[in-house]
Amino acid sequence: MSRQQITGHCMCGAVRYTVSGRPLPLSTVVCNCEDCQRASGSAYAVVVPVRVSTLHLEGEPLAMYQTTGTDSAEHRARKFCPKCGSPILSILAEAPEIAWLKAGTLDDKSSLAPAVEVWCASAQEWTTRLPRRPHLRRGPPTLALRATRPLMRALDVVGRVGRH
Repeated sequence: MSRQQITGHCMCGAVRYTVSGRPLPLSTVVCNCEDCQRASGSAYAVVVPVRVSTLHLEGEPLAMYQTTGTDSAEHRARKFCPKCGSPILSILAEAPEIAWLKAGTLDDKSSLAPAVEVWCASAQEWTTRLPRRPHLRRGPPTLALRATRPLMRALDVVGRVGRH
């Protein structure tokens, strides 16, 4: 995803969003955790990480359901449209600077290319693992997610300097 702007919306259109600037230097992720399976109503969720500071939501305020991570016991804010129930994004307590957009809500999904698959230990056997991509048996370590905070701050500073 190399676009300068990402846009998307829920099924009914009551929630719309725009992400200004470049996507994170992270990549599209396929998550096989049991919570993502339940929240997506599918075998996995495909999510795109973006900086919260570049995300602009419009329309209905998002409803939220909080879950707790399997390994970390950290909270996950799962946010969705209050009218149609479409999942829009999740925010992990250990990396609150990142919003994990649900890829199915993007207006243009054509350039998605998942780079990593996580929680493969929970993956349904009838699904196919993505070839030639890293597979993590569980999710990324909490320490690694918390370590993104300085990176997010640095990216925000660079973004502000580049706009002047």
